[in-house]
Amino acid sequence: MSDVLVDTSVWIDYWRDRPAAVERLDPLVTGERAAICGPVYAEILSGAPHRAAFDRIALLLTAVTWIQAPEDAWKQVAELRFALLRQGSSAHIIDLLIAVTAFLNGHSVLTRDRDFSRIAALLPIEVAIF
Repeated sequence: MSDVLVDTSVWIDYWRDRPAAVERLDPLVTGERAAICGPVYAEILSGAPHRAAFDRIALLLTAVTWIQAPEDAWKQVAELRFALLRQGSSAHIIDLLIAVTAFLNGHSVLTRDRDFSRIAALLPIEVAIF
């Protein structure tokens, strides 16, 4: 059973063979603890350099657990972004959706994106940033 939603930034570093990402992600993948969601999938594949890479990555991602954002996730995304903006801060809507999806599915987030620390200040979610 997966319990860690892996953000795009980690997958990219993993496939670039960056040691920190490989060290963090390998045990999650082999232990079937890594998950992705639609926005992560779309971000990863949209950055593929060519069709062959797109197809190879899409195939690799079929081995990872998918989690879905419940219908009411967008309400929480709007609330979070509203609160962040009132604090003089912000976060990308996609990052907010990734965080809310993880939270509502009982997952933590593994990322290299420090924007998630601002989100975690308002949403009770465990975020591991490295």
